[in-house]
Amino acid sequence: MSGDIIFALLPIAGVFIYLIPIVFIVWFLIKFIRIQERKNEILQSIAEKMNKND
Repeated sequence: MSGDIIFALLPIAGVFIYLIPIVFIVWFLIKFIRIQERKNEILQSIAEKMNKND
């Protein structure tokens, strides 16, 4: 009986093996884009401060 349960769960485990990397990549890209947007905001504020001094 326990062997049947293992074989029944194998397709589900296969789906998770493919989904986990995809979810991680999407999370990483969203995180990376947000960090880049924040860096751009900081650089923009620095550029505005430098232009005011000129």
